Amino acid sequence: MAYQALYRQWRPKDFSHMVGQEAIVETLRHQVQTGRIAHAYLFCGSRGTGKTSTAKILARAINCLSPRNGDPCGECEVCRRMQAEEYMDILEFDAASNSRVDDARDLLEKANFPPQFGRYKVYIIDEVHMLSTSAFNALLKTLEEPPEYLVFILATTEPYKLPATILSRCQRFDFGRIPAGQIQGRLKEAVDGAGGEATPGALLLIARAAEGGMRDALSILDMCLGYGQKVDETLVRSVLGTSDRAFLFRFSQALREEDAPGVIRMIDELIRQGKDPLIFSRDVSSHLRMLILAKSCGEKITEIMDLTGEDAAEYIREGENYSVSRLMTMLDLFMKLETDLRYSAIPRIALENVSLKCCLRTRETDTLALNDRIEELEGKLSLMEDRMAKGSFPVPSDSHAGGGAVSVPPKEKADPSSPAKAAAPVDKGAESVWKAATKKLRETVPGAFNNLLMGKFVGRFGDEFRWSGTEVHARILNQPDNREAIAGALSEAAGSECTFLAMDTSQALQKKTEASEAAVVRELREVFPPDSVTVVDSL
Repeated sequence: MAYQALYRQWRPKDFSHMVGQEAIVETLRHQVQTGRIAHAYLFCGSRGTGKTSTAKILARAINCLSPRNGDPCGECEVCRRMQAEEYMDILEFDAASNSRVDDARDLLEKANFPPQFGRYKVYIIDEVHMLSTSAFNALLKTLEEPPEYLVFILATTEPYKLPATILSRCQRFDFGRIPAGQIQGRLKEAVDGAGGEATPGALLLIARAAEGGMRDALSILDMCLGYGQKVDETLVRSVLGTSDRAFLFRFSQALREEDAPGVIRMIDELIRQGKDPLIFSRDVSSHLRMLILAKSCGEKITEIMDLTGEDAAEYIREGENYSVSRLMTMLDLFMKLETDLRYSAIPRIALENVSLKCCLRTRETDTLALNDRIEELEGKLSLMEDRMAKGSFPVPSDSHAGGGAVSVPPKEKADPSSPAKAAAPVDKGAESVWKAATKKLRETVPGAFNNLLMGKFVGRFGDEFRWSGTEVHARILNQPDNREAIAGALSEAAGSECTFLAMDTSQALQKKTEASEAAVVRELREVFPPDSVTVVDSL
């Protein structure tokens, strides 16, 4: 007997062998058990999620002489005929190759004859969205008032292409992508059935590459078993043409460190190994997405993604080295690269160009790059303040006999009304005051409110509330009318007289730097004798 592909060998024969789609399976089972069979079903979903398999199981179940728990028994005469493909009352129709109106008319003429063996004559129309408009019109009347023995099961990957008149006459079931863990379990059964061996990591790689499609996963596994009976992660990556995680971590680290020569060398290594730049760009996009999720969700990433604890910890550690804005900027660039590579004559140049943009982002002058650098500076300042609060602050080696870090005993809390603290931002309640004021401005001065949305609230400095954004919006907000209206809303929300200042991003960066320098000098003078602290500007 000729070899049969794995996805055909492992096509489920009843609902109990379906993987995923639990809600759909339970609904159809209940309909079979109660006899509430609809005259038309519409199965929607991406490829390989079980639409056609479910249609075939449903067609067998409603014709079975003694169904068990909604499944065909597989033993009655009708089931044996269906298994031997000798049953003439279930017809499969491929709309992709039979899209003309004449094909639809031939189909409907045969529908006038009742079933020969079972209770229902079932038409399974695959890729139904490929039918022409005339074919849909010919089908509409029969679909609206079919004979009692006729059941239509329509399957499509693009339901939005179907006319509304067809959609309204069908019971619609949307098939979701199958989770990688469930696909991995079925792949393990397929490997054992084929007499092969596979590592859990290799099966998980295949399951992720299938993107929720069982048929794609079984096809990839079939290719891997074609190389040998032992399937490991190296073999899967070789078949898929993807890069291993260690390489992706090295690549992202080079992007973070702005190591342009290192990035170019790694791309050259990639091309020499015969890797496809398009597949690599997808791998990098997925890797950056993982870093964003790890930075945003922390340890909860294991609840969202199919990751082991060790893998999650590795992504979390690496994610700490980035700002979210920079990761999102790089992800945008690589996602756009996937589209550009489809039309690029020299894909390598496009890949190198985007990678260098990620490396040399500190030399860009656009708003996104500037905000990214401001966010990194804020992170460094926050870290420095934490160290100072703990009593350890690095000073130059010639300023102290021992050099290195100077341990300082914790200081008593200073009076918040003292002049030394007047320039520091007052964060307590400032955010709530700002939100209350902007809520009122949305109703009273919508123009000023819309411009405030184009930037971000910096903080409260004494009685002054500061905002930063682009130079254009800052100039608009600093106009006397807008500034007075915003200050009035802030004063009303705070219960005291307040002022407002709109700064562009460069001004905000300068003020933050000046404030941090002043704070450092102030802390040093409180710890050491004032005469021993000298401030020197360095270029």
